[in-house]
Amino acid sequence: MNKLSPTPTPDTLWQIVVRKYDYRLHLTFPAYLVTGTGDRLCFQAQIGGVIDHRTRGHRWIIDRPFEVVFWRARWYNVYLNLREDHTFDHFYCNVSLPPSLSDHTITFIDLDLDVRIWPDGRLELLDEDEFIEHSARFAYSPDLQQAARQAVDGILALWQTRQPPFDHIPPG
Repeated sequence: MNKLSPTPTPDTLWQIVVRKYDYRLHLTFPAYLVTGTGDRLCFQAQIGGVIDHRTRGHRWIIDRPFEVVFWRARWYNVYLNLREDHTFDHFYCNVSLPPSLSDHTITFIDLDLDVRIWPDGRLELLDEDEFIEHSARFAYSPDLQQAARQAVDGILALWQTRQPPFDHIPPG
């Protein structure tokens, strides 16, 4: 179910739920829906909320602001990580299945590949080893593996052309 309330407001608290391909819980945290019209959904993390990182066995209080952008049909989401003073630090992009929405919860399946982009233009492809391992362990289909790789290409294309949300910082 991909329905939002007709008039989302910045004080609408949601739960972000991240699962691995075998549906085990990976990570959860609270965030406020800021905009949710059309294909794009933007959230701001709840300062003081708790990130519960189940696969690492850690919980911590959100003490730095960050935003998360989801698209209803895209195979990735983008975190805009900020410093304590609200200045931009870096982008962290998760390759994932498109999200599902229900009862103020947005859930996505993490496909392991990640891209980190620094303001100076440095790019890092992260967790490729985990992607290869999980492709075998969870039997990612060839189509799913190809779609995940294409999602990385899509992220890089948005970055290179500074399309939202990558228009927040000047070209490197």
